[in-house]
Amino acid sequence: MFVLTRISDVIPVAPELFDADYTQVLVEEIDRKYANKVVSDVGLCITLYDFVSIGDAFVHPSDGTSHSQVEFRMVVFRPFVGEVLKGRIVSCSEEHIRVSMDFVQDIIIPSYALQTPSYFDTAERLWVWKYSEGQEKFYMDLHEEVRFRVTNINFTRVTKTAKGIQATTTEATDKAENEGAITAGDMRKSLARRRSSSVDLSDNDPTPSAIHILGTIDEDGLGLSSWWTS
Repeated sequence: MFVLTRISDVIPVAPELFDADYTQVLVEEIDRKYANKVVSDVGLCITLYDFVSIGDAFVHPSDGTSHSQVEFRMVVFRPFVGEVLKGRIVSCSEEHIRVSMDFVQDIIIPSYALQTPSYFDTAERLWVWKYSEGQEKFYMDLHEEVRFRVTNINFTRVTKTAKGIQATTTEATDKAENEGAITAGDMRKSLARRRSSSVDLSDNDPTPSAIHILGTIDEDGLGLSSWWTS
């Protein structure tokens, strides 16, 4: 679920920070840029772990800002396909249930991936697993803990084009690209070589989530944790 990913980037430091501890300033600037941000085909960056190397600082004469080539490792939330995770149900609709893991909100369990047979109770606005021949009903109540298996991970990048705003969704690889340092150019190239789709967004359309996880609970031991306690 959590991996260490090496990233290489040029980190700027403003002149007013030159008197401070340079390493600590780099820590703060890296966290400001990456913490709680989603890097396509890498995952959700949590925090800086350590430095691999810090290059010499070069000052641009135009603004006085120093720039250092820095290679570092980030703690990244990146589940892999097939991994079993735990979250809590936050909403239900006829199409799916939505699960939250606190720092990741957009985890979707589609209706076809629920325990079989399940049906949507329109009065309660909840999904129900109708267990076997006993006809016993198990409601998928809101805020209940649920165990699910990851089936797909998608990353969405929102960009401005000549026609307006466009959202490009790319299917992730099976694992994060954490073998060797990743650069900003690598991040852009990784999107181009994988299956992706783009849609134009209007001003009224909500901004899509940067990371979108699909899962299933249609297996023994998955679903609400309370179902499987003795």
